[in-house]
Amino acid sequence: VLVPMGLLNELHEPTTYLGAVRPDTERRIIPSTWRENGVGVFGSAGGFDYRTYVVNGLDGSGFSASGLRGGRQKGSKAKAEDFAWVGRIDYTGVPGLMVGGSVYAGNSGQGLETTGGEGADVPTLIFEGHVDYKIRGLQLRALYAQADLDDVAKLNDALGFVGDDSVGESMVGYYLEAGYDVFSKRSGRSSLIPYLRWEKVNTQESVPEGWRANPATDTDFFSIGLAYQPIEQLIAKLEYRDVNNAADTGVNQINFNIGYIF
Repeated sequence: VLVPMGLLNELHEPTTYLGAVRPDTERRIIPSTWRENGVGVFGSAGGFDYRTYVVNGLDGSGFSASGLRGGRQKGSKAKAEDFAWVGRIDYTGVPGLMVGGSVYAGNSGQGLETTGGEGADVPTLIFEGHVDYKIRGLQLRALYAQADLDDVAKLNDALGFVGDDSVGESMVGYYLEAGYDVFSKRSGRSSLIPYLRWEKVNTQESVPEGWRANPATDTDFFSIGLAYQPIEQLIAKLEYRDVNNAADTGVNQINFNIGYIF
C-alpha cells in the first residue's frame, strides 16, 4: 500500500503538484514515494475521508543524518520483525479544500543489535498536518511534519555512526506553497502557473548525548518557478531554487523537468 501521509505520497505524479522537485520535507521525513506491505480499511463519511493500515515497519539500518528515506522497504523483500500502524483523516466537505493529518507509529529495529549484542527497537513516530486549497486558479498548500525516534544512541552504535553522522532523535520540516493559473479565466485545458515555495527542514533537530548535529542538515529552501500544462497529461516546470543551510554550504539550483502521465 502507499502509506497515506502528506500531500504527495499518494498523488506523486508530476502533473499533480507544483515544483520541479518535491519538497524535502516529503522526501526526508515523509519518505515519498513510500509503499509497504500491509492491510487496512478506508472510506468516507460526513465530509471526512479516512484510511488506516497495519504495515511492515521501516528499516532503521537505512536511516541517516539526512533523514528516513533509506528506511523504506518497498514490499518485495521487506523485513517484518517489526510492524507499524498508520492512520489518516481529511476533511473535504468544502469544494476545493482538503485539511487533515496523519500519524505513523511503530518500531524500526528489524532485528538490529548494538556492537555489544543489545537489541535496538528504534520506536518511530511520524506525524503531519496539511492543507490544500484550490479556488478560481489559486492553489495554496501548507504542510508540517515531524519524526521522533527512540533508541537512537543504540542505532548509531549498531550502524557505526560517530561525530555528526548521528540519526536525528527529532526531525522537523514544513513548507508553504502558492501558485496561480493565469489561464484560469480562459477556455481550454491549458494552464500556466507561476509559483512560490518556502521550506525549512532540519533532520537533526536533536541528537543523542555524545553526538553532535551537522549544521548542513538545517536547511532553508526558497523556490520560484513556472509550470506550463498544455494538456492535462503533460507538464513542463522551470524553477530557481535558493538553498541555504547553517553550515553555509548550500548550493543554489536551476531545475527543469517535463512530466507525462498516461
